[in-house]
Amino acid sequence: MTNVLLIVPADCDCRTALREAIAEAKNGPGRRLYIAAVMDPQICERLSESLSETGLVGERVSDSVCSTLMRDYEQRARVLADELSAAARQEQVDALGLAEQGEPSEVCGRLVRAHEIGTAILVAERRSWLTRLLSGGTLRMPALPGCEVRVVEED
Repeated sequence: MTNVLLIVPADCDCRTALREAIAEAKNGPGRRLYIAAVMDPQICERLSESLSETGLVGERVSDSVCSTLMRDYEQRARVLADELSAAARQEQVDALGLAEQGEPSEVCGRLVRAHEIGTAILVAERRSWLTRLLSGGTLRMPALPGCEVRVVEED
């Protein structure tokens, strides 16, 4: 039995990739679909830089503001993972939603090893940080023996 992993940015709605992941999970008996909404670990740093560049703040965003933003970001990631896994369960697929923080390649590698993943589907959204990771021309993924990696573009 090999399971399926769907890696999505925590800030996107990825229906096309979800349909592909559900179809792949249904492709074999006893497969489980793991859906990981991955949070960008640098979001507060980039937000602080952006606010400073536009002149909205004069200095770095405070730690308390970053902490509040990260709690909200994590909550949104959990909600997304739960919604996507609920949609998969409606299609009679055993699914588990996860909220993960880190670089997508590291999260993917860790989850592939931990959950007997045979197919990993990554979402590339035009404005996402995952797209920027993938846009360097090569997919910087860890060695994943026995795991097929697919990239699905979302609008």
